Amino acid sequence: MPLNKENSIENRKEESKKVNYSLIPPFPKEFLIDITSLCNHTCTFCSNRKMSNKKHAEPSLVYKILEEAKNEGAKSVGLYATGEPFLNKELESYIKFSKKIGYDYVYITTNGAACTPKRMETAINNGLDSLKFSIHGGTSETYNKIHGKNDFERVIKNLKWVDEYRKKNNKDLKIYVTMVETHENKSEVEKLKEIVLPYIDGWDPHLMNNSCGTMPENNEIGKIEENNIRGRNHSGVCFQPFGSFTITAEGYLSGCVLDYHKALVIGDCNKSSLKDIWQSKIYQNWRKRHLEDKTKGYICYNCIYNKTESYDSIIPGTLEIPVE
Repeated sequence: MPLNKENSIENRKEESKKVNYSLIPPFPKEFLIDITSLCNHTCTFCSNRKMSNKKHAEPSLVYKILEEAKNEGAKSVGLYATGEPFLNKELESYIKFSKKIGYDYVYITTNGAACTPKRMETAINNGLDSLKFSIHGGTSETYNKIHGKNDFERVIKNLKWVDEYRKKNNKDLKIYVTMVETHENKSEVEKLKEIVLPYIDGWDPHLMNNSCGTMPENNEIGKIEENNIRGRNHSGVCFQPFGSFTITAEGYLSGCVLDYHKALVIGDCNKSSLKDIWQSKIYQNWRKRHLEDKTKGYICYNCIYNKTESYDSIIPGTLEIPVE
């Protein structure tokens, strides 16, 4: 099944996991660019608040990566990863450029607080294919406790505006809402669903993860999902080393979307091509360790098995120690 905007969010997730588990798999059809690592919220379960050296990506880098990946066969791109994409004023330009050079599917995830109607209108008219809101409370009180900002009413208002705008202007935009379940908000999951369901195409709640092994304390504020690629007791092989990658705001290629602290940097896109990095011995060795279940010493081990073992970066010197 091709990755396109007609597919449900569930199908897109499942299709992204159907990868070639070889040492040099085909170049990914889908990837992410972290156009900014800055965020306007401090969600209790998210490792963004532990990041240092936050920044916007250089526009020249973003355009270079978009063109290079498209030439290698990429068809879908997410313009986000660790930060809030609407904090980057170039977002709409990146969307427009992505569609201009032929990407089939351009999408973002946002907390929804900074996406004003004016900016959302431009993003949609520039070709944005889907917009997912991260909303982690069903009431203002709970939302504030988890997000660290009292933006609940603003976000719901923005969500309703997007739905109204796309219907009024016949725009083929998909809208989704995701919610991470914690002990604090689990009694409000159905409440939030009831609030947002009339305005969205897909409802995507899920249990917590340990944020790629950097947030073991998440076990205290929620249930870490069992038998999940980012949960405990996972017996399979992680799909991410074989099917996708994330470009950090600095221009590093990381093997994981949740690599907040650059423990899984494989190469530097400022110095090497995407193809060369994708096929590099460093990448192959990392994939091999996943295939052989020998990830101990990498943060992947803590992520998969929900542990707190010591680890280092794949490339020595790239790791940024989480700020407590």
